[in-house]
Amino acid sequence: MVFIISGKRYNLVMENILLTDEWGKSYEKVIFPGKAEDEKILYATREAPMMLMIRLVGFSVVDAVTVLVGSLMIANMGKTLGFTYGGMVVIILLIGAVVMFGGLWWIAQVYKKTVFIITSRRLTKFIHTTPWTRYQMSLGLDKVVDSGAYSKGYIQAIFRLGTFVARSSAGNIKNFKIENIHYAEDLHNWMNKLMFTFNKDVAELDTFRPFVAAPMGKRD
Repeated sequence: MVFIISGKRYNLVMENILLTDEWGKSYEKVIFPGKAEDEKILYATREAPMMLMIRLVGFSVVDAVTVLVGSLMIANMGKTLGFTYGGMVVIILLIGAVVMFGGLWWIAQVYKKTVFIITSRRLTKFIHTTPWTRYQMSLGLDKVVDSGAYSKGYIQAIFRLGTFVARSSAGNIKNFKIENIHYAEDLHNWMNKLMFTFNKDVAELDTFRPFVAAPMGKRD
């Protein structure tokens, strides 16, 4: 994207929001697939980082236990049948290490590329099922009836996470959810202000302030 200021040309490198962590509070340097030129990003988020840690730790534990059990089974069989099992155990350990590092990379990539976005036109989310495949769901602001926020399950309660939901008037999308995020209730209250502005005068969305997920007193 090129801007001309005082007769000089300035290039603004736009980054894909699915591939970077440096979004900035105003989202002026990021875009997402399918974003319109006059569409303004007002909020973007992923699941809370502890959800990534839970998945990484859980996968690591399962992989380590599987490798340990497999190694013990081969060792017992070797002792019973009288064959050398050291090389087979080493192979299992190598396979376990490859699977572990590959699985951790896979989980991290899926987490990073799964992003929820609210713009001046719609709510949209990119859900990656693998590091290379995804599906996108969008809901126009004109189809949002109301919104809400709640906590469910022990994990959300323990880590103070919540679920934001926008109820839709569209027949094919009943609810648009953003799960396992911080400040879900604040996002709900901000969404009410956004909908009020949208219904009153769409032009005012050009100056509408993006949502900042931060404690009261630490927001711009």
